[in-house]
Amino acid sequence: MTASRNLRIGILLPPANTAMEDEIPPFLPPDVRVSFNRLSREGRTLSPQSLLSMARSIGRAAGDLSWCEPDIMVYGCTSGTFLDGIGNEAALARQITEQTGISALTTSTAVIDALRAVGAQRVFMITPYPDAVSLHEVEFLAHYDIEVAAWDSFRCELSAEVPVIAATEVTALALRHREAIIGCDALFVSCTNLKVMGEIAEMERLLGVPVVTSNQASLWAALRRIGAPSMPKGCGRVFQAALEAI
Repeated sequence: MTASRNLRIGILLPPANTAMEDEIPPFLPPDVRVSFNRLSREGRTLSPQSLLSMARSIGRAAGDLSWCEPDIMVYGCTSGTFLDGIGNEAALARQITEQTGISALTTSTAVIDALRAVGAQRVFMITPYPDAVSLHEVEFLAHYDIEVAAWDSFRCELSAEVPVIAATEVTALALRHREAIIGCDALFVSCTNLKVMGEIAEMERLLGVPVVTSNQASLWAALRRIGAPSMPKGCGRVFQAALEAI
């Protein structure tokens, strides 16, 4: 008797990203697996030039990952997919599909879809980025009719500084802006290398608004695209929105 095949998500990571490998697996539904591969990158600073350089390694990274036969691939970087011209966020996903024949999505596209799913038109944003990258993200969200009412950042200059930020520090930063956040439709926490998924349920309880994060949105969008039979619990209202839409 042949065993049924598990659904599989393939994720392309920036080379310094360790957060997705830690955050995604605990929230996978039964019978869904994940495989990772790393992109290549020039430099370690959180600069547009360094972040955009990863796109040149898509052919190698996606080609190698395709050997795992994932049902979908995720280009798992937020800033690296919105910095190459607003409105071009899906281009990298199309490139992956053209080169591998596998359906693909980018984190920034997943974020927009997740914010829309929870009805967010006005958000408070938290990032780990330098101000220039955060301001570009404000413009990116505005392009999709999502207003950033206010934002704050950890202002990291190097990629290696991001994953060492404790999830509780993200919650603490959000709570310092509680009054501003409760006047918004949602809190958005950007960056796939920032660990916060384990804090989402508590933040939603304390703030009273949906919380959308880059890793959570990436997983949510991938599970929807592959038709996963169930959604994880304890990881934000966006997953409940997905169940209500079924």
